[in-house]
Amino acid sequence: MASDSGKQLVKSKSGLRMISIEEKDNSPFQLLEPPWVPDMQSQECIKCHSKFDLMKRRHHCRRCGLCFCNVCCASKVGLPRMNFVDPVRMCSECSVVTKKENEFYDKHLKCLITGSFFILSAVDADENNVVTYVKLTANHRTIMFNEEKPDRESTKTSRWVYDPVDVINIQNLHIETTGDTSHGFMPKAAVLKYKYLDDSKEVILKVPDDNSKKQSMAWIVALQKAVKMLLSSKET
Repeated sequence: MASDSGKQLVKSKSGLRMISIEEKDNSPFQLLEPPWVPDMQSQECIKCHSKFDLMKRRHHCRRCGLCFCNVCCASKVGLPRMNFVDPVRMCSECSVVTKKENEFYDKHLKCLITGSFFILSAVDADENNVVTYVKLTANHRTIMFNEEKPDRESTKTSRWVYDPVDVINIQNLHIETTGDTSHGFMPKAAVLKYKYLDDSKEVILKVPDDNSKKQSMAWIVALQKAVKMLLSSKET
């Protein structure tokens, strides 16, 4: 079942998933469904080692694909990284990891998509120390640097202050902070390093000292979590 949003509802053995119609629109944070360990290869729970029989049935964790007994695979947790519509069964270890990731989806990803104002500098920029509205696209694939905050009700196209950065090309993120140990450290700038052709580039985003300051700092924190998740996925 396809929709006008470029998504389609599909049924897998693990449950209903809302996925992109075209692969190019997949989120870079997305995880693929793991293959299930065949029943014939699992004679006991991988965690508690209880033998499977007619009373103690096998249950596959939807995140890792391993086989557990009901007690060791009893949690049902939302899994947006795999695009599941409803909460799915997971083992306790995967449940803990997923709940932490879901905070990113519920809070930080929304912050990135909403965006905020920054003062941009880069070696290859047309001009430096220019105010730009930075936001993540709805498909999570690209960071945009617009001249002004996009108007949802307008078809007006905002001029780019800097070329868009594909999220999958991010190599590193360095955050400059201000403050001390007693009052806590707050982000004042982010240095984003990313792959460009056969080279690397850096763009610096400074937090403006105006009424968008709080949102801009939250955006940097959210970006830090996004980069950490992205890089850990690449290592895996």
